[in-house]
Amino acid sequence: MTNSNVLRCTRCGRPAADSDKFCAECGLFLRDAAIDPRLLLALAHEREGRRQEARHELERLLALEPNHALANHFLGTHLFHEGLLEQAAACYRKAVAAAPNFILAHYDLGVACYHRGNMPCAIEAYRRCLEIDSHYNAAHYRLALALFHNGQLGEAREHFELARALTPEYVMASYHLGVIHERRAEYDLAAREFERALEESNGDVSGIYHLALVRDAQGHHAAAEELRQRARGFSKSPSVGAK
Repeated sequence: MTNSNVLRCTRCGRPAADSDKFCAECGLFLRDAAIDPRLLLALAHEREGRRQEARHELERLLALEPNHALANHFLGTHLFHEGLLEQAAACYRKAVAAAPNFILAHYDLGVACYHRGNMPCAIEAYRRCLEIDSHYNAAHYRLALALFHNGQLGEAREHFELARALTPEYVMASYHLGVIHERRAEYDLAAREFERALEESNGDVSGIYHLALVRDAQGHHAAAEELRQRARGFSKSPSVGAK
């Protein structure tokens, strides 16, 4: 005979203990967050600019509940913004260990690893995001970037194309696809992607520069020189580099 009063996550259906404040499977709050004033206090400190107080409150919470997925994620994000990427990544790992389907924690772990230059770690984190949600467009784009910087250009191309299909506004996907085709000497395809990126971004120095290289490779030297002149014009514009 089953107990109909067992608390279950409304998102994934996982059973939970009465003391659980969040689902260990997907990270969803199981009841009103007001039951955990410690987390709310940390959030209030953060919103009001008291960052150190927020950090100390989270650290006190985690000293009592080291496997609190949301607190680990929140502290990881706090540390990330302080530039403490290794510590941030450690917090994100604790969050996903406690809540394996906590997709945002996996994503942020990927971001922290990426900014540390640890592409294999970033790739693993973004792949996990896509196992949870195959339509997570930001994860496709970030995975493509990590694969690109790891030299896995074929798979990077696939994910740039998927990211662009899901979100056409990802202009930089076209730019990176252009670079991939350029490196493979697929100059017609490269030119098409750079032109698309420039059309969507209303001009970008890097895109113009690469398109000039492609035009030279195609033997269109006059067109290449026009593009270089255009790039030089951008570099002299007062708006370039403006804060």
